[in-house]
Amino acid sequence: MSWQDRDYARPTGRTAGPGWRGPYSSRLLGGSIVTTIIAINVALWVLGQLSRPLGNFIYGYGWLTATGVMHGQLWRLITAQYLHDPNGLGHIFFNMLVLHFLGRPLERMWSAKKFFWVYTVAGLVGNIFYVILGSQHWLDPNLPAIGASGCIYGLLGIVAVLFPYATVYIYFLFPMRLRTAAIIFGGIAVVMVITKGKNYGGEACHLAGLAFGVWWGLKGDRWWSGTEWRIPRARPQGSTRRPGAGSFQQQVQQRRVDAEEVDRILKKVHDVGIQSLSDTEKRILREATEREREREEGAPRVDRL
Repeated sequence: MSWQDRDYARPTGRTAGPGWRGPYSSRLLGGSIVTTIIAINVALWVLGQLSRPLGNFIYGYGWLTATGVMHGQLWRLITAQYLHDPNGLGHIFFNMLVLHFLGRPLERMWSAKKFFWVYTVAGLVGNIFYVILGSQHWLDPNLPAIGASGCIYGLLGIVAVLFPYATVYIYFLFPMRLRTAAIIFGGIAVVMVITKGKNYGGEACHLAGLAFGVWWGLKGDRWWSGTEWRIPRARPQGSTRRPGAGSFQQQVQQRRVDAEEVDRILKKVHDVGIQSLSDTEKRILREATEREREREEGAPRVDRL
């Protein structure tokens, strides 16, 4: 099957290529991890509103404290990402709104699995930084913290690197480039942490999440591509074996691996653009192309009747 026959090569009504695409630029097929994350956050917040005893249980065992983590309650580093201020709607509303607008384009550009891990690790980095500051008594180690802002700032850092000149509207009113917005919000977080201003513990999480996002935007995709699980290649890199070398099963296995890898990379080129390819992916394409050329040159001539 040629690449034109793949699902991603068929007309879908969207424009292929790089750039920032809004959350409604294409129809999402199947489930969405962004929708799932939003639903979990909202459901936990609503449960806390409906039942005070249940809310006390959820928040008591879910919020983040440096003391709790230092005493082995490591789950708090994750659960706190899904809890929001029970005393007001603004905290969860703005976090989920930003997750919607930043998260959906990234999920389409990557995959549900990749988005979930990047989103979670961004929040984890922010929460770990919070615990470190608590352990050093820069902030009260018993002060609870909740919210997905570390994750959200991680997404902001990523899109600020990948799409620095895209325009967003801050508070629906002020147009601003993504890179400028990331610099401003990052600067505010730095000032608040240093001066111990309002919500400086939360701003510490924001700052660490943003720093992780910037790193991921610069290096993350290359790291992810280099560490994904793949079937070992039948021919080691640099080997000089000719197409006929190795068992038939090895040759069939190699062709299958090449087809899967090339198909994955071509889909990425179709969705995001060729400039999104990492050095590892470019090398995979070159090696697969060379192996196919060698196979064609070594194949016996057959007259077509």
